[in-house]
Amino acid sequence: LHLSSFCTINAAYTNRISDFSIKYRYLLLGLFFLIFIFTFLNINNVKINNNIINYLPDNTETKKGLTLMNDEFGSFTSISLMVKDVNDYKKIYSKLENIKNIENVSYSLKDNNALYILQIRDANEDKMVDTTYEIKKIVSDSDYYLYSSYYSGVLDGIDRILIMSVCIIFIILLITSKSSFEVFITFIIFIFAIVLNMGTNFIFKEVSYITESIAVILQLALSIDYVIIYMNEFMKSKGKTLERIKITSTKAIKEILASSLTTISGLLALVFMKLKIGKDIGLVLTKGIISSLITVIFLMPALLVIFNKILIKTEKKKKNKINFKVINSKLLLSIYVLIVIISAVLIPKYKYVYNIYSIEAISQSDNTKALHEIENVFGKTNTLAVIVKSDKDYNRELKLKEELDKISEVTLVTSVGSYEISDNIYITSDVNYKELKEILKKYAVVDGEKLIDLYKYYAYKNNDTITNIDDYKIKLIDLIYFLKENEDKLSLNSDLRFKLDVGYAKITDSIRLLESDNYSRFILTLDMPIESNKSKEVVDEIRSITNKYYSDVTLVGNTISSIDLEKTFTKDNIIITLITILFIYIILYQTFKNKILSLILILTIEGSILITFALSVIFNMKIFFMSYLVVSAIQMGATIDYAIVFASRYLENRCKYDKDKSINLTMKDRIGAILTSGLILTISGFIVGFVSTSSVISSIGLFLGIGTLISLITTIFILPTILYIFDKYIIYK
Repeated sequence: LHLSSFCTINAAYTNRISDFSIKYRYLLLGLFFLIFIFTFLNINNVKINNNIINYLPDNTETKKGLTLMNDEFGSFTSISLMVKDVNDYKKIYSKLENIKNIENVSYSLKDNNALYILQIRDANEDKMVDTTYEIKKIVSDSDYYLYSSYYSGVLDGIDRILIMSVCIIFIILLITSKSSFEVFITFIIFIFAIVLNMGTNFIFKEVSYITESIAVILQLALSIDYVIIYMNEFMKSKGKTLERIKITSTKAIKEILASSLTTISGLLALVFMKLKIGKDIGLVLTKGIISSLITVIFLMPALLVIFNKILIKTEKKKKNKINFKVINSKLLLSIYVLIVIISAVLIPKYKYVYNIYSIEAISQSDNTKALHEIENVFGKTNTLAVIVKSDKDYNRELKLKEELDKISEVTLVTSVGSYEISDNIYITSDVNYKELKEILKKYAVVDGEKLIDLYKYYAYKNNDTITNIDDYKIKLIDLIYFLKENEDKLSLNSDLRFKLDVGYAKITDSIRLLESDNYSRFILTLDMPIESNKSKEVVDEIRSITNKYYSDVTLVGNTISSIDLEKTFTKDNIIITLITILFIYIILYQTFKNKILSLILILTIEGSILITFALSVIFNMKIFFMSYLVVSAIQMGATIDYAIVFASRYLENRCKYDKDKSINLTMKDRIGAILTSGLILTISGFIVGFVSTSSVISSIGLFLGIGTLISLITTIFILPTILYIFDKYIIYK
């Protein structure tokens, strides 16, 4: 890098932006207020998507299977209700069946505990609230645990996270700022920026719960640099207010733009993921960074003019800054390189997981606690749906069921063909009147003569010829439909008619869950973890067996979605890493015009990323795949800002001084800003990790906190050493 070229950078474009923002400052202030009102009114005009599976690529088996199930069987949401020390489980069962929105109820018993599984069709927020309320009324006097797969509380704790983060940011800024009133200007800027971002999310129609949860905190933490850089330059400048703003804007805008572009590059890399949630997170957070950037550049001048006198009055006394000397620099760098190499070796040992139930939040919701209580009593269940093209061949369904039962991990198979009415008698079985009488004996419904009359009437209506009534058989399912269709023509008393209606409703509701006009569905309960090599083997075995009976087979379940996500992640990880590094390298090279320096900065932060996730191996932590993708992109795109800020000032100092004095001056001038920004992002990440009740969001926050802290340490202690040692390769006159 020729020092002369760096020291005489053309600042024409920053001058034009600066002149515009100063000249039209009050017009821009008014415009910001109008935009603020509009966006504030539209903050809630966006739908929140709580299901990460909806973002799978359309060509995955899970996405195809879910679409097929919704089209053929409808969309169902399950609620698990465990009642402990139950006295009359049948009474509770009867009451649950009568709840308006519940389509189907099944139950199992264990050690005087009852577990009810309730199915709700086309669930939405209002329907789930009403249904949950009715369920709680029924079991209010019992010791119960209620778990819903449609959990709307994934955003629980976000208010607490925001309040805690704001308090921490306030304290840090109050300590590190040069004027006490800087803090208030900073929050004015970010109130405008955050409302601008959140109030324009309606353009996407819906955003994921992950994006909704982390957007505000990350926007605040990632773009705090811009305010800090701007305010630091302003407080150092001298002269009249407008002159100071002019000098500040000219100097700060270039640095802010470079800083924001690297952050945006990391976030936009997520857009290239095959998993569509990457686009969701990337675009919303990028919009947030741009909102902050625009607000700082164009709103700050008006605020500084208005509040300049207060800033001067609240300015703090200057403190002596700590001198910095590079001691044992080669030893320090050698230790860092060794740690990075060890971290790289540990990459194959990362424990990636792809299902939200495979990780747990540090702070658990009541919904999660209820699930654990249920699992402690009834064990963990892994459900798999096997969807096949149907030809109503129930004998074939029964044969498949019998073969699937031989797999040790399969504990239950449910299908129309295997819907058991009595011992070895299925709803699709052919029975004569004597066999039917035995089935109905426990109900004391009809006598033998009436059953004979029923069979004769059925034969008459279906144009069948009976040679021997004892040999004449009818499918149970056909007989049930026949009774319902002809109940007005048959001599049925009120009690029998009531039992017929209840039985018919129960059976038809169950059948609708398992059979459509075109497809049949087998529901398998598996005794195996959602994610493991053994689980993959069992799924392959189930698929292989089913393919012997049906040519068109689709599997849907948590294990299948995990397999699909794993395949997607492998490709996405490579794409995001390469795109992020490429984009950031281009930005760094355009900023510094130096290949070696650009490479040094990227390798420094990439080393920090390796160390971050190596800690997961050392401490035996699982890595949710989205956590890795989001955190690595943010860590590379955002924390490299610290390196840019440091390197930029170092090069400016090298225009005048030798490398020893330049390092010392750079540390004096930039350590405060880097520490402030880094601590805010670090603490914000840890707050999200420890407070959020969502396992996914908690995982992202925890790794983001760890990663930012490591990047911060690397920038403060390792980067100066690298710049010092490689100075002769970076700079020449």
